[in-house]
Amino acid sequence: MSPTIRILVFAALGVLTLHGQSANPAIRIGTYDSRAIAVAYARSGMPDKLTAQLIAERDKARAAGDEKRVRELEAQGKAQQTRLHQQGFSTGSVANLMEKIRPEIPAVARAAGVVLVVSKWEVMYRDPAVQYVDVTIPLVRAFSTDPQVLSLVEELMKHDPIPLDQLPPDME
Repeated sequence: MSPTIRILVFAALGVLTLHGQSANPAIRIGTYDSRAIAVAYARSGMPDKLTAQLIAERDKARAAGDEKRVRELEAQGKAQQTRLHQQGFSTGSVANLMEKIRPEIPAVARAAGVVLVVSKWEVMYRDPAVQYVDVTIPLVRAFSTDPQVLSLVEELMKHDPIPLDQLPPDME
């Protein structure tokens, strides 16, 4: 690089810095409240289909006299319900639910101008140079645009989650 170009580059960097801007724009990270994702999923009707399948399989196993399979399916249903409670009331991972809207996530990220989307409960350190953008509502809309669901989610987000270790184990 010629000395003249170096001087121009450093001058431009100095002007940007004086105006509160850096030569490197802030990295923008999209964050979401995982509880909102779980509530939107639960209200979307998707789990109803899975539950109906599980019940049908259990009933078929029961009719066939396969009590071992009945117990397995009942345990699977209980585990799914426990997981959904951890996701909806606490900070349980919703990675399995986000998979259901994977095709919509890039558009949400582009619209928000973010390079990464992550649960806000998973961010362990926040560098002041990084800009965090809440993308919860656009992600929720990928599950449901029902105004009642959106209102419920917005209210939920005003409250802190219950710590995972404080959730009742038999919450139903």
